[in-house]
Amino acid sequence: MTSDPAEAAHVYEVTYGQGVRLAAVATGRPLRHSRWNAGAYFLDDISVNMDLRVNAEPLGNLVITAPRRGYYGHRCDGIDELVGPGELAVLFQPDLPGSSWSCDVELDSVVLDLSLIDKVARADPDRPVAPLRFSSFRPISADAAWRWRQTVKYAESVVSAVGGASASPLVLGGVGRLLAAATLATFPNNAVREERPGDRADAHPGTLRRAIAFIESHAGADIGLVDIARAAATTPRAVQLAFRRQLGTTALAYLRRVRLDLARQELSRAAPGDGTTVAGVAARWGFADPRRFADRYLATYGELPGRTLHR
Repeated sequence: MTSDPAEAAHVYEVTYGQGVRLAAVATGRPLRHSRWNAGAYFLDDISVNMDLRVNAEPLGNLVITAPRRGYYGHRCDGIDELVGPGELAVLFQPDLPGSSWSCDVELDSVVLDLSLIDKVARADPDRPVAPLRFSSFRPISADAAWRWRQTVKYAESVVSAVGGASASPLVLGGVGRLLAAATLATFPNNAVREERPGDRADAHPGTLRRAIAFIESHAGADIGLVDIARAAATTPRAVQLAFRRQLGTTALAYLRRVRLDLARQELSRAAPGDGTTVAGVAARWGFADPRRFADRYLATYGELPGRTLHR
């Protein structure tokens, strides 16, 4: 928290990059900024009680804002608009400069590294990678905006519970991909691809075998659907079709089951007094909520994970 305009400018430059230039007018009231740092994404809570003007070079990341009180204005790529309480907006195009202005505003923001977009939307081997662009900075519908907010609430609960960047890479990676996918589903953009005619032809047993081999040899790594598709040399849609047609499940459900089996093996091998806990094993294998992990474990194996651990 600071009431010093120069310090506020420094905070913004450190937080959002050296390309940010901030002019603040002292009002005797503070700027407050708190952040959950999850590595590839950040969850910010900002209160601006001074007259603030921001000019930014391309940020190289994606910022989504949700004011709780007051308004801010932003200008980028020919779009010039005000964003107020109850609304959502992408702040700038990630690869273009922009400017914003605000006074007496409180807002939540989510900052996503563009690597997360690659992990959920850039797997088509036949398409060149174009800069991520939004045709509108506003959600496609009220329902989409509501789902995005629910996703952010879930992300906040997970990150606050597990401790930010020091938490399990599988948990944080899963939440990051979830935020990126929700963002692409909420705001109109050029990263969401329609189904290719070749996707159905590619959904053959060879694709499934390659996908399964990759999942089973990389289950301990932070992987998602795009990684599986790349390893299978096809698209995410083709992988999903292959799993549905031949196994009646999805690639990510298969990945969760493999990780659940590995968690069971770890619980079974634990020795008394070695510090193994159900919550720790669950997090290590990508299960953020120990209670949901226990429910899934019970439904799959007919016993609670604590019984496996202490048997």
